Amino acid sequence: MMAIRSVCAVAVGGFALVCAGTAAGQDTPRWSDIDCAQSRLSTPPGLQCKSTQNYAGGDSSTGTAGGTFRRWLASGQMNGASVFYYLAEATSLGASMMEGSSLQKDIRSEMKDGNMIHEFSPLGNRGGADYMTFTSGAGNSCVGIRRYGPSQGEGYKWILYGVSCDPRGRPITDAQIDGFIAGASYRGS
Repeated sequence: MMAIRSVCAVAVGGFALVCAGTAAGQDTPRWSDIDCAQSRLSTPPGLQCKSTQNYAGGDSSTGTAGGTFRRWLASGQMNGASVFYYLAEATSLGASMMEGSSLQKDIRSEMKDGNMIHEFSPLGNRGGADYMTFTSGAGNSCVGIRRYGPSQGEGYKWILYGVSCDPRGRPITDAQIDGFIAGASYRGS
């Protein structure tokens, strides 16, 4: 449980910092707890969810400069693994989400022990998502994913990210990777 708290705190904090780099005059995203049934993230039951308000602006690393955006987060325990899913969504026409960096760099920035992560696998694609396996600084077997929504503007309508880490000493299997990728989708139009 402590691992997921660290993963979630770092994910929310890291993504909030990315958003905080927006130009003056733009809204600052504020995170609030929500009922998961109200989320654009469709995830397995039992996770806790958060979202930002619909905010104006963008950020230089993942979104276009104009339009409106919203962020969604679901986290908790699934089958003994600590997991989080994160969705960045462009909510107005013409606004879009952009790929900010490599999946490996995104994983490092999302994890509390990002500088200690090692043994990254080559980038792969399964079930419509890019993925990489890696070992956390604490020795957990993990997988990180990124899935793109439909094209919109100069990028995508949404981008979904996720990380799942099994307890130390338990290797992550292909079936678990497939289940984690299939475990979240975009709920919306």
